[in-house]
Amino acid sequence: FDCYTSTCDSSFGCDWISIDCDDYDECTEDYCENDECSNTQIDCDDDDECTSDSCDDGCVYESIDCDDDNECTFDSCDSDTGCEHRDIICEGSSKCFDYSCDPDTGCESTPIDCDDHDECTIDSCDCSTGCTYVDKECDDYSECTVDRCDSETGCIYESVICGDDDACLVWDCDDSEGCVSYEIDCNDYDECTDDSCDSKDGCKNVYVSCDDYDECTIDECDSDYGCLYTDRDCDDWNKCTDDTCGKDGCCNTPIDCDDDNECTLDTCKGEFGCVNYYTCDD
Repeated sequence: FDCYTSTCDSSFGCDWISIDCDDYDECTEDYCENDECSNTQIDCDDDDECTSDSCDDGCVYESIDCDDDNECTFDSCDSDTGCEHRDIICEGSSKCFDYSCDPDTGCESTPIDCDDHDECTIDSCDCSTGCTYVDKECDDYSECTVDRCDSETGCIYESVICGDDDACLVWDCDDSEGCVSYEIDCNDYDECTDDSCDSKDGCKNVYVSCDDYDECTIDECDSDYGCLYTDRDCDDWNKCTDDTCGKDGCCNTPIDCDDDNECTLDTCKGEFGCVNYYTCDD
């Protein structure tokens, strides 16, 4: 509506002059009411919570910034409610990783720890099933060890104890056959001993007896040849004895120097034997 103001001139009389209410401000609504101008601020509200409404040479609608500087949220805007921040779900296809979110960097994947702290298992991870634990093989393929596993230290190989109480056996262990025994060699390579083995006391090397119960032999033993029997020498180096050997050993019997001659003196000298001196004169 136009606004008018009245004037009166003595020559011309009353006059109505139109008033311009335009304030040249695009942010006001200009109108006339009761012959008075009114300049009312216009309402730029677009009922959109995602815009910032203002007026500068008319209504201005700027989209608001919903970025919360958090890499772990998905930022958006709803016209009715304004900014929305939905948590980002970090997930992956591998069960060998833990997925998490860091506000500064976003989604992260960290390898999971499959260590069960058991030295008897081989720990690994399968992308489809996650952690796997396989029993450790402690077999050293030796029949000379008892193989077992300790959760704290791992494989243990304890030597097999071979043997019994038989002192005549030497025990050894073969990786393929296990415990094996050998008879000990009691041979002392001395022909003067009788070599044998006692299961309790072990080797026995007993000197053999070379006594042939013959007083006419000298009995002795040689380590290389064994018993040796040498005829006993009964010679007393006395020509006046007859030297023989019998069951009691040497016998040195005086010889008879009697020449049955009354004219001789029969004597014996050890180094010559019988001596017959003539004692009768012709």
